[in-house]
Amino acid sequence: MIKIGTRISPDWLDRPQDLAFLKQIGVDVVDITMDICPGYNQAGGRADRQGLTHVVEILDKAGLKVERANTLNKHFAKIFLGQDGAEHELESAQINAELCGEFGIPVMGIQCFQAGQLGTFPKPLHERITNPDGSSHYRMDLTDALKERPAPEGAPTHDELWERTLHIFREIAPVAESADIKLAMHGNDPPVPALYGVPQILYNFDAFDRLFSEVDSPANCMTYCVGTRYESGEDVFEGIRRFADKIVHVHFRNVHGTIPADRAYEEVFPDRGDLDMYRVARALHEAGYEGAIDYDHIMGISTDTPVGREYIAFCVGHARGMLQGLANS
Repeated sequence: MIKIGTRISPDWLDRPQDLAFLKQIGVDVVDITMDICPGYNQAGGRADRQGLTHVVEILDKAGLKVERANTLNKHFAKIFLGQDGAEHELESAQINAELCGEFGIPVMGIQCFQAGQLGTFPKPLHERITNPDGSSHYRMDLTDALKERPAPEGAPTHDELWERTLHIFREIAPVAESADIKLAMHGNDPPVPALYGVPQILYNFDAFDRLFSEVDSPANCMTYCVGTRYESGEDVFEGIRRFADKIVHVHFRNVHGTIPADRAYEEVFPDRGDLDMYRVARALHEAGYEGAIDYDHIMGISTDTPVGREYIAFCVGHARGMLQGLANS
């Protein structure tokens, strides 16, 4: 059966009452970024046993297990940009994969190159929208960002990004296989071939097909981000069927609007977007998916805490209702 997950940031470890809250409302597993491990950032993106032990022990006390440990974009930047220090980043990722296996963390997330890694955009892509009822969500207007323009200085080409991305997976996948874990690539968000002229490569289904075919490993898998797949204008349900044996983590975010039709989209509450999320859950269930669904970005509730406890509780209730419906169908 599908599990209910949620993302936690490093500061959650300092609040055992909030971790207990997650367990009590029905969260099964958590999704962490590896900078939650003490010393990870200082070591340039490399975890160690002492730091990961600290994390796992705190979560164990709350009755929570880690489903996915996600690496950070910034700790692959030298590889993607062809800079000195790339080998250290690659070695660190291999060590992190070994540690995930050692600590029973089944999935290690890997981020692709995102255009924003090259520097600050001329203007923010995200805008917080307040609704009449006081809740809030995000709107992304890409009208200016999608205009054709020359790539800025220092930007890698599409070919260079493919070469470097495939190198990462060719080096890490054998380690992941030995550690008995899965690697989960998250595609570009926003899912477009370029933003402000900066190339991106993992923005559609064909790109994932290429990644999986060129690095043919059982460990080479994906985080299926429902929101980005819908934003791209592709068929979310076709993608679930197409990649059924590669989906090891799911971002269960609803969206209003698509980039091809609107050059913009809005990230919204799970029951307010264009998608029937029960139908999405049923498609995952029918595809044999048994990992976690994680509602991803936190929307705003006016009375909520800064960490989004009320929104997380809303999403867990939403998920529990769907999963009970699936179990009884």
